[in-house]
Amino acid sequence: MSLKSNVDSPQFFWVIGGGILQLPLVHEVRRLGLKVIVSDRDPACICAHEADLFLKIDIFDTRDHLEQALRLTSGGVRIAGILTAGIDATVTMAVMARVLGLPGVDPAIAYITNNKNVFRRRLKELGYPVPRFREIDIHTIDETDDAVCEIGYPLIVKNTDSSGSRGTRIFYQEDSEGVRKAVRQAINVSRSGYALIEEFWVGREQTVETLFDCEGKFHPCFITDRHFDMSEGFAIETGLRHPTTLPPEVQKEMYDLVEHVARDLGITIGAAKADMILTREGPRIIEMAVRLSGGFDCQFLVPAATGKNVLRAAVLTALGEPFPDDLLRDTKHRVGLTASLWPSPGRIVAIEGIEDAKKIPGFEHVFFRYQAGDQVEPYIDCTKRVCFIIASGKDEPSARKAMDQVLETIRIRIDRGIPDA
Repeated sequence: MSLKSNVDSPQFFWVIGGGILQLPLVHEVRRLGLKVIVSDRDPACICAHEADLFLKIDIFDTRDHLEQALRLTSGGVRIAGILTAGIDATVTMAVMARVLGLPGVDPAIAYITNNKNVFRRRLKELGYPVPRFREIDIHTIDETDDAVCEIGYPLIVKNTDSSGSRGTRIFYQEDSEGVRKAVRQAINVSRSGYALIEEFWVGREQTVETLFDCEGKFHPCFITDRHFDMSEGFAIETGLRHPTTLPPEVQKEMYDLVEHVARDLGITIGAAKADMILTREGPRIIEMAVRLSGGFDCQFLVPAATGKNVLRAAVLTALGEPFPDDLLRDTKHRVGLTASLWPSPGRIVAIEGIEDAKKIPGFEHVFFRYQAGDQVEPYIDCTKRVCFIIASGKDEPSARKAMDQVLETIRIRIDRGIPDA
């Protein structure tokens, strides 16, 4: 590596977002000898204490990010790179990189991939398969029934630019009133104020992570299988399995499709992460993002199963530096799983057994989003999951055994607020 630095003028790397998914990214930056700037609207976020400089800024506030960046650089601070991973602040990242003259994706591409409706339109223009869809906002909400007639059932309603399946609802049979209600909810959680009504594709889903290095070379990183419970009409991700069980020829077909779409969009540097589905007609891209995956995938699951360090490769790329191929090499050859506990809605009284679970062979990580005293809400989107658990094994049966033991060991006691009869 040829990172240019000197004692008198240390280089800073800017990490947008200060949540748990950014913590491994911050650690990788430090291992490369750089100081860290973290920006997040929550001054109590986990990365605030890890940063050399923390800035209280909403991750979607591009103007404030630019003002702070220009203030810092005019004061002599040297910013060497900028990255977001696991969260959808890609437009902020791309605009900052462009203004500061740093390596990064075109802001127009970040905008396209950050908006499902715009991405659908662009893929259709490029000749790629897309589901039948209509975009609806508050001014065209009266067109909902016409859109449903055009698309037919089954269909899915989505927000256009918010993560975690917020506002997502699947309709397997006719329910005009339910669709109209879902459209309003999707509009309410969408930053752009749009909802999508689209054809519901059926098949197995995957995360396909790829990276273009600083010279524009395409690198397949990994494919993870995603498992959902959609039985109640909500898209609830229940777990991941890494590596994928798909045969090599299908994996190659997926990687090839991601590369072709990314290049046609104009992506020449950085991440191109696709949410894909294997339909009866073949692989299809549901969404694409110019950031690394969330869901604890590239940050924790993939390193536990394979030892791959996609984060470091992405950091080096954002610095304009090449990365060694061995960062993306499987050195462990294990199987990793994620799962969750699903307590009934109610107030959490206590969480027990975590320390015992950590002693189970194959246990890797547990991350609780809720704590004692918090209210567990009905599972209508992926943000309502109480926790993420990661386990691994030499093969799937051993990983599954470890996961089952962890799930049996950790207990969540709930006060459901039901009075005695």
